[in-house]
Amino acid sequence: MTVGLSDLSIQDEYRSDRVDIIRDFYLPCLENATVYKRAVGFFSSTSMAAAARGITALIRSGGTMQLVASPYLSPDDADAIATGLKQRRDVITDTLLRELDQEFEQVVRDRLACLAWLLGQ
Repeated sequence: MTVGLSDLSIQDEYRSDRVDIIRDFYLPCLENATVYKRAVGFFSSTSMAAAARGITALIRSGGTMQLVASPYLSPDDADAIATGLKQRRDVITDTLLRELDQEFEQVVRDRLACLAWLLGQ
């Protein structure tokens, strides 16, 4: 049986001096969510690491994460983000090159599927 967010016992408020917010709120929610949207004043990879188990569960279930944060990043976080974006570009480029190596007529016939795939990626 699948548990949804509405099935969780969520409090009206969480105070870090009284409860473990990661354990009591973030992990159960992330483990049962399909989308995680968050806007924060400052981003740090340490905050992501704290909720890593929940974020891993979100990713494994096909969920997505949208993060809006201040552009002020530590040098290490900025480097990690740049590396991730480069890897993503490299995967897209490699896939496109493989697709374009196929016979041209097949690509023309499958142009709509290719477009849909590109947008999906």
